[in-house]
Amino acid sequence: MLQAKSGVRIATRNVASFSKRFQSTSSGIWTDFSKRSASLKLNSPEVKQGLLHKINPEEGPASISDYNRRLAYHSPEDIDETFKQAYELLQQEAEVKYKEIEGYKKRLGEAKSTKEVEFLKKSIDKLLVDAEVKNPEVLYNVEYTDVELLDKSQPVYRHLLKEKWEAYDLMITMQRLEQLHMIPDTLPTLDPKVDVKVKFPHNVKEEFADWVVPGTVLPAFAVSQPPTIQIQEFETVEEKNLYSIVLVNPDTPDLKTNSYSTTLQYGLANVPLDNVDNVIDTSKLFSQGEKFTFKDYQPLVPEKNAQTQRACLWVFRQSEELTLGDIARENFDIRDFASKNNLTAVGAHIWRQRFDRSVNYVRNKYGLGEGRVFRRVRGTAPVV
Repeated sequence: MLQAKSGVRIATRNVASFSKRFQSTSSGIWTDFSKRSASLKLNSPEVKQGLLHKINPEEGPASISDYNRRLAYHSPEDIDETFKQAYELLQQEAEVKYKEIEGYKKRLGEAKSTKEVEFLKKSIDKLLVDAEVKNPEVLYNVEYTDVELLDKSQPVYRHLLKEKWEAYDLMITMQRLEQLHMIPDTLPTLDPKVDVKVKFPHNVKEEFADWVVPGTVLPAFAVSQPPTIQIQEFETVEEKNLYSIVLVNPDTPDLKTNSYSTTLQYGLANVPLDNVDNVIDTSKLFSQGEKFTFKDYQPLVPEKNAQTQRACLWVFRQSEELTLGDIARENFDIRDFASKNNLTAVGAHIWRQRFDRSVNYVRNKYGLGEGRVFRRVRGTAPVV
């Protein structure tokens, strides 16, 4: 029993001694921004105080906005001392990684072959992720900061965003692409490499102006103007990649064949994007739209009593700059288009539309004339 109490006293003295050393040390790789990007730090002093140091019990953590919940918060027993020890150990590991990075950068300056250069650059990116992936400030930023405000040039942010994407958004997207038969009705398959987001910011209501969940049914007025498209690459893009974006409707009624045809609703090519400059929005279309728009945007306008139509948006990565001639909207063959131009599908999105009261307004706006009204006819032969 005496030995047990003695051991507790020794452990307590060790924790107290380590705590003092931690508090007295103001330097460390995670506090040095002379060689690290300032975007890796937490910008709120109040939140940073509560995250990295002891929380004032009379004020509570600044990260909690609700005042009553903030005052009701109580830190777990001995969490401050435990956190300080863990923080110091993790920071020491990060310092080792940064020393390795310096060595790789020196080798990179002396590298001669393209293969060696690519290997060294990938190794540096991996080490940059390993050095920061356990940094509390970085983790807090990814979890609680608006994604659009994060510095996507930092490999660690892209790595953590990719993990979040794979854990939820990617699964939702692939489920909807297959559930709604966008795959294989338009293209046979997809190996997703990028996160594709779509929104229509011209809308006043938030439910139509925010990022669209794949598969959502939208009214015609909500899609009456070109969408904002975000294409997030997770691998490092040193220079601009070129992309083609194609929006097709595979559900255009074709009475001659008693089936459906595919209509090209929107076509973009040679769009230059990278990790940070990754959005195609109204301002970019106004300033550069003529350079990469090969088919002007025309929203889907489903006709009365016709089935729900799918707006299928495909994102392709180009191997080279394309020179495209006049491409017809009707009977568009997306598979042939991708094959002829050596395009690689890297991402996709989908929303749906059905006839509603705003369809006629949109038809008039785009000069599409009056729509057709279909009759429901029972028959034994299936529509193929």
